[in-house]
Amino acid sequence: MSVADTIARRKSSRAFLPDPVDQALLEAVVRKALQSASNSNIQPWHVYLVTGDRLERLKAATAERSTVPPAFDDRPYPVYPEPLEEPYEGRRFHCGERQYAAMGIAREDQDSRLRYVYNNHQCFGAPAAMFLYIDQHAGPSQWADLGIYLQSVMLLLTEAGIDSCAQISWNVFNKTVRKLLEVEDNLTLYCGLSIGYADPDAPVNAVVADRAPEAETLTIYRD
Repeated sequence: MSVADTIARRKSSRAFLPDPVDQALLEAVVRKALQSASNSNIQPWHVYLVTGDRLERLKAATAERSTVPPAFDDRPYPVYPEPLEEPYEGRRFHCGERQYAAMGIAREDQDSRLRYVYNNHQCFGAPAAMFLYIDQHAGPSQWADLGIYLQSVMLLLTEAGIDSCAQISWNVFNKTVRKLLEVEDNLTLYCGLSIGYADPDAPVNAVVADRAPEAETLTIYRD
């Protein structure tokens, strides 16, 4: 599979089969991704690959806190600016509404919507997960480096025939994740990544996020 094909085929899966992923393959992927570029080669990522009993304990711990109303931790950083202006708010809204529609969840059914959100913290049923941390004193350039590492992992997984879903939403349970993974206090949780084999029969997996018109995001000068 070419790099171009891998980029085109990668998508976020939000329902996984319970089938395990080969541990050696998973470890090879996260190690290969360590070759990712970073500003001045400082490599600011701290990577935690989790499977087996520890992941099951993490899922159980978040399930205990998945209540209505939610028992969330304070977010370690804002996910979006306040307010999120157009066209970004429209793109975010459209992405979410397509998922809820695929699951048959009405806009007014806030309880079901929250339960769907809580599926994030069960890794959507995936048997493996990766959590990405960064030093709390890191700046914008280092956060960008995390995105480069994360993209490398997702593309390597796609190349290997493995599906994934990056999840910023784990930061609402950042204290639970820190405790279960025994993470040092000076590190901040950036995101989680659910890893496994997508359920081909799950309606939500038929949803493929669209892309904004090129005129909104791409400028090319030929002079």
